[in-house]
Amino acid sequence: MSEKILKKVAFNNKFDLADDFISTVLKFAIPHAVSDIDCYWRTSDAEKIISDVTFGYIWDNYPDTRNELLNVVHNVASKHTRIKSLSKDFCTDVVKRVYSNIEDNESLEDNRLKVRLLPVVDPLYDYLDKMCKFALDSEKENLFAIWRQAGLSSSTDEAFFDYLWSKVKREKGSVNIKINILDNAFDNEAVSDSLLKKIAKSSPKNIKRLATSKLSGYIADQKHRIRKFERDNTKESLATAAFLQEKVAKVERKAMLFVDCTDREVVSNLLDCLSKDNLPWLMPSASKHYYLSRRLQDMIEAE
Repeated sequence: MSEKILKKVAFNNKFDLADDFISTVLKFAIPHAVSDIDCYWRTSDAEKIISDVTFGYIWDNYPDTRNELLNVVHNVASKHTRIKSLSKDFCTDVVKRVYSNIEDNESLEDNRLKVRLLPVVDPLYDYLDKMCKFALDSEKENLFAIWRQAGLSSSTDEAFFDYLWSKVKREKGSVNIKINILDNAFDNEAVSDSLLKKIAKSSPKNIKRLATSKLSGYIADQKHRIRKFERDNTKESLATAAFLQEKVAKVERKAMLFVDCTDREVVSNLLDCLSKDNLPWLMPSASKHYYLSRRLQDMIEAE
């Protein structure tokens, strides 16, 4: 991690301990506390030492711990830890202060740090625009790769994934590349209707299997939430259930794009998520598989 960037951040904290013995103890104890606080098996003593109040003092006076401290506050700001002595707002502010000191340059180290902090600093950042700045220069392939991977992990922009999809060439390994793009797009809820239509129309079965599996899984999760809210039976919970029902209906319409696919796994995925009214559309495809055809018939006839 770039030390020159971390040096630019200073807290000038008023917290101080003048006693030489105490200072010596701190020099020994603080690095251990920093290392311990973000561990799963951490002790409570680490959280007593590192808090919103003491953080600035530790950062300013123990520079060797800054990399680990940044890891800690980044994890808290990203909700990836159970640390209670550091607040999310405080840690988010620290991450933003570090980010603001990263120059807009072509240093690989600086760009790696920037993309790491961006999900906290700007969840809606335009990764597509940044990536395209390096797309046409062969000497900047490493920068392009950094921003491409960052977008795959964090972008919520459908256009980003549509662009990556359009740039995949038909060659050996292209299916795996597309699966990776689609998998990340679903994880980020950034799959466009146009991309799903392309997949349903002409993609290999492995890609269609992934698409229908993700759609089916999403519908199953939402239906589970709907049942929970309906059981609560309050005005607010029932309103939430109705809202989720609308979302499920929209996703189901997307799943319907694949009803003509006769692949066994795709048909099975659709059986798991389509509502009873839409199941008859699946009959021609399910008829290619005896077990699935029987299962479909039973579902249609069920009360």
